[in-house]
Amino acid sequence: MRIRCIVIACRALKELRLRTTMTLGTTPDFSFYINHRTHWTSRLVNGVAIAYVILGYGVSVFCIAQPSGWINLIGVLLLVHTLLWAAYFVHEFVHSTIFRHPSWNAAFGQIMLFITGSCYSDYRDIASNHLAHHKNRADFSVFSMPDFLRSLPKPLLQIVVALEWLYFPVINFLFRWLNVISPFLGQSRRDERFRNAALLLLRGGLFTALALYSFKAIALYFFSYICFINILRFVDCFQHTYTVFQLGQPLPHYSLEHEETNTFSNLVSRRWSWLNLLLLNFSYHNAHHRVVRCPWHLLPKLDAELYPRDYRQYVTLGRLVQNYHRFRIHRLFNGQGVVLETENGLNLDQFVGAVGVSFLFSREPLDWLKLPEGDATVTSA
Repeated sequence: MRIRCIVIACRALKELRLRTTMTLGTTPDFSFYINHRTHWTSRLVNGVAIAYVILGYGVSVFCIAQPSGWINLIGVLLLVHTLLWAAYFVHEFVHSTIFRHPSWNAAFGQIMLFITGSCYSDYRDIASNHLAHHKNRADFSVFSMPDFLRSLPKPLLQIVVALEWLYFPVINFLFRWLNVISPFLGQSRRDERFRNAALLLLRGGLFTALALYSFKAIALYFFSYICFINILRFVDCFQHTYTVFQLGQPLPHYSLEHEETNTFSNLVSRRWSWLNLLLLNFSYHNAHHRVVRCPWHLLPKLDAELYPRDYRQYVTLGRLVQNYHRFRIHRLFNGQGVVLETENGLNLDQFVGAVGVSFLFSREPLDWLKLPEGDATVTSA
């Protein structure tokens, strides 16, 4: 017991040393960032942003149903952006950065899930899965994606590969539909059958009504949704090089140092920091992992206090566009690659990135689906 206590104390001392050496010489007031959601400025900013998502989403649907091409273009851009912010607000609600009371975070989280079309997963399961990612400093997979793909009939596999090559996110749609149908095919989520059936009828009815009013609007909505998924998974793709475990596997203990070196702040821009608001500051990922209760609008300030401007984990998204394109098929079968640290900084040549990444749906054992076993490569950030 004494030896165990000494080991734990050494780990804590090492993490404390890491926290201080990574800062700019000062230790941020973490309590300020954790408790700021109750301040009137935070409430005002959050209120305006949430109103923008909900009202903007409605306006975007109206715009894509109009005869004018210019209005349609505005509608598509607005729809893509409100879907992105809705997704990232789900992330905020999961971490309780908006409201103090959990029930309010859960209620608004479910509204955002409905907007993003990810409402077929239970919000509590989504929150539990994502928080496990932070607690264990690891990622999780339902099954081995390479083994699953290789088990498909060759013509079907060729279709999947062709669609992914064309930037159609078929893998992400696969996981979404697995969450839709799982309650009806297995026992672990059978209590969600009525809920998912009601949601299917409601959303199906709304889209049918939109199609009857304007078939062009449905086509533009589908196009916007594909753009939304591609942007979302491009951002998530390059934020970690965590070890990926299949559900149920034993988990080792990972240190803060491991978390920092395998987490990347893939900013839209370092020079013009306001551009990161396009993604609700989600790209300040190292800062987010250090203080998970920090609200989105304070992440740039926290990041500036935690890390020097030449911090090695800064990776702008522009540097990763080529990797996203180059490895779009490779990552389906060969994992997320590696990031090498050199004298000149990080070498990203082999940073393949993850596939199927999303915090928008839960990952539960699929007791109804017989899948091949193997090394997991699909992560849940």
